[in-house]
Amino acid sequence: MNKFLSTVAAIFLATFSTIAAHAATTLAEADSAYSRGEYAEAVAAYKSIGAEHGWSSQLYCNLGNAFARGGDYGNALVNYLRALRLDPHNAQANNNVKYIETKVYDSNRAELKGKKMTVDPDSPSFFSNVKKFIVRDHLSDTWAVWAAACFVIFVACAAIYIFTRNVLLRKIGFFGGFVFLGLSVIAIAFAFTAAGYKSNEGAVTAAKTRLRSEASASAKENPVPLNRGTRMVVLDSVPVHGVKAQWYKVRLNSDFIGWIPADEFCTVGL
Repeated sequence: MNKFLSTVAAIFLATFSTIAAHAATTLAEADSAYSRGEYAEAVAAYKSIGAEHGWSSQLYCNLGNAFARGGDYGNALVNYLRALRLDPHNAQANNNVKYIETKVYDSNRAELKGKKMTVDPDSPSFFSNVKKFIVRDHLSDTWAVWAAACFVIFVACAAIYIFTRNVLLRKIGFFGGFVFLGLSVIAIAFAFTAAGYKSNEGAVTAAKTRLRSEASASAKENPVPLNRGTRMVVLDSVPVHGVKAQWYKVRLNSDFIGWIPADEFCTVGL
């Protein structure tokens, strides 16, 4: 039995080492293509790594960098946002999102040409900021850790209340226990909320696009085009055979709300 287990372990380690070595080689090739300025090749390589070995925040960020260097701010922004979904504290992805949004904002503003419209995105409400803090700024794992920590403190408070005779300590244990039990329950609720959250954002991937009043190529168009990389919220979609979206209803602000073809827009999807 021991010999059998040793053989299985050896096979597993050999297989894992082979996979890891292959992933490292492919990543090195992707990084090399990026360094040489062959951004299309780097994009293909990073996508291959993600499909074969799974995605990480840094891999999404690398893919975003390759798209950005190639001038595709739309797909670059989407991949930076995906990187932030896996790691909200990815400073590189966060800084690159701000950089792209500034560049795209200036381009969109130039498209107004004196029209009394605005390309400023909707200002988030108080409740939107609270939701962002819960589901986007913190991972479900983070909330789960806080829930566990608060529960441990609750147990400690309960022990103090049960096993001590000092009146002050018993009061601290009693009321502190209730507080940390409540915080633990809240953190668990936040963990489930964050785990079930899926981004409703995306970005324009066409060089320029005009939002339409309906999900039809012949529908009335917005007089002002939006540039590649414009970040918008998805409100609705029209699927093909109930599966893949053909049109998205999106919103930037009250001046820019309408339908966009799916081949001109990419959602974050995480």
